[in-house]
Amino acid sequence: MIVGIEVGGTFTDLIAVLDDGRAVIHKTPSTPDDPSRAAISGFKELLQRLGAKGGDVSELLHGSTIVANSLIQRRGAKVALLTTAGFRDVLFIQRQDKSVVYDMFYQKPAPLISRDMVSDVPERIAANGDIVTPLDEAAVIEKVDRLVREQGVESIAVCLLHAYANPAHERAIGDLIAARYPDIYVSLSSEVAPEHREYERASTLVISAFVRPVVERYLSKFEADAHGVGFQGTPLIMLSNGGVAPVAAARRLAAQMFHSGPAAAVTGAAETAVLAGTPDIITIDVGGTSSDVCLITNGSPETTVKGTSEFNIEGLPLNIAMTDIISIGAGGGSMATIDAGGMLQVGPQSSGAVPGPACYNRGGEQFCLTDAILLLGLLDPGAELPGGIVLDPDLSRAASAPLCERLGLSAVELSERVYRIAAANMAQALRRVSVKRGLDPRRYALFACGGAGPLIAAAVADEVDIAEVLIPPNPGVFSAVGLSLSNVKMDYVLAEGAQAVAAMTPEILKTKLSTLRMEAARSFADVGYEAADLKHAFAVDARYRGQGYELRVPLVEEELLQDGAGYLAECFHQEHARQYGHAFRDRTVEAVSFRLSASHGRGGTVAAVTHTPDTDREISRNVTIGGKSFDCPMMRRENLAPGFEADGPLIVVEASTSTVVPPNWRLSSEASGVLRLRRNEQDTQS
Repeated sequence: MIVGIEVGGTFTDLIAVLDDGRAVIHKTPSTPDDPSRAAISGFKELLQRLGAKGGDVSELLHGSTIVANSLIQRRGAKVALLTTAGFRDVLFIQRQDKSVVYDMFYQKPAPLISRDMVSDVPERIAANGDIVTPLDEAAVIEKVDRLVREQGVESIAVCLLHAYANPAHERAIGDLIAARYPDIYVSLSSEVAPEHREYERASTLVISAFVRPVVERYLSKFEADAHGVGFQGTPLIMLSNGGVAPVAAARRLAAQMFHSGPAAAVTGAAETAVLAGTPDIITIDVGGTSSDVCLITNGSPETTVKGTSEFNIEGLPLNIAMTDIISIGAGGGSMATIDAGGMLQVGPQSSGAVPGPACYNRGGEQFCLTDAILLLGLLDPGAELPGGIVLDPDLSRAASAPLCERLGLSAVELSERVYRIAAANMAQALRRVSVKRGLDPRRYALFACGGAGPLIAAAVADEVDIAEVLIPPNPGVFSAVGLSLSNVKMDYVLAEGAQAVAAMTPEILKTKLSTLRMEAARSFADVGYEAADLKHAFAVDARYRGQGYELRVPLVEEELLQDGAGYLAECFHQEHARQYGHAFRDRTVEAVSFRLSASHGRGGTVAAVTHTPDTDREISRNVTIGGKSFDCPMMRRENLAPGFEADGPLIVVEASTSTVVPPNWRLSSEASGVLRLRRNEQDTQS
């Protein structure tokens, strides 16, 4: 039996994939004060439901928002930074560009540490790796002693100039600190982010050092508690790159857990969409607090390590391999408010897990998206949610009263507007990953998951003129589903400075790939995986000479070694043309970094979907969709056999959520287990 546990902002989702392929899902309210508490209590409840013991679990996979919460709230370790003499202000100078170009009052984001927590040490390494100034170890000891004695640091980040080209000085400092202060966490840029661009590298390293003690404590407690339940193996932790890693590796790659939960849903979506024969999708995972959006082309999620405005945390670059996910404050708990101009707004403020929307009857008094969905009839009044929460529409109506009075609307009219505004906000996120990048969202299907995703997916699709929506099995716990489908995966980079591709012989290219292979083999061996079982995906960061930034270009190893530099240059020209519409084939192409994504397959498969004959009488209730009232059929998802089709309006009900099919959409149930919604042709043409 495989168990996946994903801790979200509002609910903690669990799935058990049994040995016969069937899936059993479970959901429990999250505990923001201690996220692991909900994870372990949910684990116990799931085992109790199954009549199983912890020892029956062969694999335990876990995703958590612990890193994201730590960074957003700026609650982490007390960190000091050691850098090369003369570069003490790298975190504070930052870059000259502004994230908001026309903001005349723009202020640079504040680093996670203050200037008095930064010390520079005498040493210097050239860009080619040559030692210009030897490391002054006595000065290092003096600086570290002062930081520990006067500042009480818990974690030290070491970021020296050009350490990616020669890590000798960083490693020497790491050894000195470990010998003198074994209880202090030490992070080296040559291990965390071995790439050029000093500011982005330093920012990434400090972020990692800031969250590392938090991650260490959290994972140690989670592992110990899991063993206390009877689980005998090593938990696998979800990383931002879309793969999982054993606890030991996850501790070392602390910052890689930033997208730990959302990345699991994207991984599951890619697998499920390919199985459904629709490999080009835009995923939207709508939970209680936020919506996470990702573009997937030909079954491969977009990824990035570029520390630009699109890929930062509170304005601070995080330069690691990440699934390219955009998150916005739009979820079931998003609050409806009226701004200073008298306009109705939905989010980004959220009622969270506690107290939650008003209808949860847990003390919440703000009218939220879930309240609106309930008053529109799209959720079953009186339905019981995980944790014994019973939806109470009377509380939703009471919470809507102040807004209705100010806006002159009925409760249903207010609910319809809140629903449409939330859909429009989510549609903006879809445009950011498609239209803003020169891609037509109409070429993609919308893949909706999360507890609120299927409830609002068709409305979001209408906003961006997407004609198809896919709803996977168990959509309300789909991040946990994605965990069960994820492979063990780690990323590696070889940065040796910009080099002309034309000068790279097949021997040079082979050496670079071999270096990455050996590094992957070593690190996987450290956590118990054989090198012979690894799959390797290579890529290069390349640019035209004179350009300021690179493009990531996937490479086929066999073709690279056979055709050499010509193949690499042609791949770059094609990628440049794909992204920008043109290529400069007469310009010199430079390779800046070679990359390897190594993975070990776990053999996870999409859980089997079972169907039961529909023996229940047809049930319907009054709903409001698009401002119109309908007597809408309610159908149980498990009763919809493959091949079933029906026109909206209708609502498909299941354990973890409900799927809304508006009047202008048609529903079909497929053998792959997905529900496919298609907008009627006349509506698509209009």
